[in-house]
Amino acid sequence: MISKFLASQLRQPSGWFGKQIISRVLNRDNAAMNKLALRMLNLESADEHVLELGFGGGYLLKNILKKPGVKTVSGIDISPEMVDFCRKRFASDIEIGKLKLKCSSKVDKDFCDHKFTKICTVNTIYFWSDVKQTLTQLHQILEEKGSLVICFNCKGFLQKTTLPKHGFEVYDNEEVKYLMHDVGFKNIKWIMNSEPKEQFICIAGEK
Repeated sequence: MISKFLASQLRQPSGWFGKQIISRVLNRDNAAMNKLALRMLNLESADEHVLELGFGGGYLLKNILKKPGVKTVSGIDISPEMVDFCRKRFASDIEIGKLKLKCSSKVDKDFCDHKFTKICTVNTIYFWSDVKQTLTQLHQILEEKGSLVICFNCKGFLQKTTLPKHGFEVYDNEEVKYLMHDVGFKNIKWIMNSEPKEQFICIAGEK
């Protein structure tokens, strides 16, 4: 019961526990993955428009917003509690129009009122109902030469936990690489972190 509850909270943080506990857990436990995602985003141009899918407690959002060349940031998250948490946390960025947040379980094209130079998502791919369709939608809302960065825990690592029993679909880098290539991404590269306690992959592809 406890493992099922924790898995549901990791998928969609909710209630007091989600807002006060899971938001901090996500920020702490995903720190290394978020840092690598930020590096692979390569936010060095002077006119970056970035989307994060599944921003959780806002660790990566905070660091994206700090980059001097970033003009706008958008975020989509399934959890109303996380959206509310980050709306309060980043109220000043929202007020000046630099940040826009949306509570949604899917890529909402109506929310995306322009195309993005970069898109990133950390530890969300396990919950996509149709991975190929979601990748196709992300490809469509990227500018030409724009890039997508996906970070996730390795299949072998997650299979040693109870999470796959509670709705986590697990993938290896070759499966994700194949799907990205199939929908049109090119110049795909990846970095794998194989430390015992943090076995994850970050894959980047270009439109």
